[in-house]
Amino acid sequence: MPVLSTTVQSFVKNARFNCGEMAQLERLSNNRLDAEMIATRYVDTLEAGVGSWLNQLLQRLGSRVRVGTAIANLSSEADLLAGRVLLPDAGRKHPSVLAVQKALIALASRTKNLSYMLLEFGADGDYGDETVKAVREFQRQNGLVVDGKVGQKTAQALDRELRRTRVPGITQATLQDIVSAANELCTPEFAKNYDFSEPWVNLDPRHNAPVGVPIGVLRNVFKCNLFGGNVLRKGGFEPPYYRNNNNSNRGEYANANQWYKWSDRYAASHGNPVRFKLVDEVKVTSIANQDQQLQRIRQLLAQVKPGEFVMVGYPGDTVINGGHTRVCVSNEFSSNGTVSFAQASSHPALVRHEGADVFLGVETVWLLRPNTPM
Repeated sequence: MPVLSTTVQSFVKNARFNCGEMAQLERLSNNRLDAEMIATRYVDTLEAGVGSWLNQLLQRLGSRVRVGTAIANLSSEADLLAGRVLLPDAGRKHPSVLAVQKALIALASRTKNLSYMLLEFGADGDYGDETVKAVREFQRQNGLVVDGKVGQKTAQALDRELRRTRVPGITQATLQDIVSAANELCTPEFAKNYDFSEPWVNLDPRHNAPVGVPIGVLRNVFKCNLFGGNVLRKGGFEPPYYRNNNNSNRGEYANANQWYKWSDRYAASHGNPVRFKLVDEVKVTSIANQDQQLQRIRQLLAQVKPGEFVMVGYPGDTVINGGHTRVCVSNEFSSNGTVSFAQASSHPALVRHEGADVFLGVETVWLLRPNTPM
């Protein structure tokens, strides 16, 4: 198998192929072979939703290749798991080689352990030196005999470690992909990008702002809606944009207290595409009694599902900084009266455990379920 192009290698060097890199690939000329290589040899690096975007590009390029299936485990490799096959002794191009290579790449991508990554050739079905090196590293880190061969114990260890990871919805994102994206954007690598006092670093190639560039003019600006929009894109869903009037299919994220205008209940009257199902809406200030306000808010919080957004609008007519964005990553309301929300405010992005009392004083609370995968 030929060595991958330097373009493909640059895209997957960190074992992730994300929407920003997908946009770069789309802009390249003579990009058909590179697109096919990523769709086949590096399918297990694709982030949520990116596979559907890549399939659209392949179709436009006239390619018959389509994005493959991300590997979940080695259950299809019964002989390998039972020790009836030893690789590469059974042949450098034995049919099970591809599954082993996909497993290594998937583990590199999902655990960020780049020592397992096959950057030079990818999952090409040939058990060469690159695969031997990655297998040896896997064996070393998992307490196995380090011989570079995949027998029963190494195969079972690969299968076990794969089953501990979550398979992203590369061609059909789910709400769980949003949870994964929200949690990842709350890690130190990304969280500072949403701090009030720091510049914003955008992840979304369909936003007006450039990708991966600190935007200094957004220092000392609340970024909760920017966090929410980036979570949607990284999680494989379409965010709500104020669209440009130049047919560029790009735009700015809507302010937090305007997102409901992209829901199934309100989108048509505002001329917007639907991006959410409006699950619930509480007009808090229209409820006179505070105990009744709390009761109604608790009803809303009890039904929040991981991956859904809870948006608020504050009293008054201000749109800018007039709301807040929360992404549910887990719901413990039935046990302790709180919901775990990923969010950004005057601090780096983080997860907070919040109950009904934090919503007192807001004007409206909307529960939105993203419903438009990429």
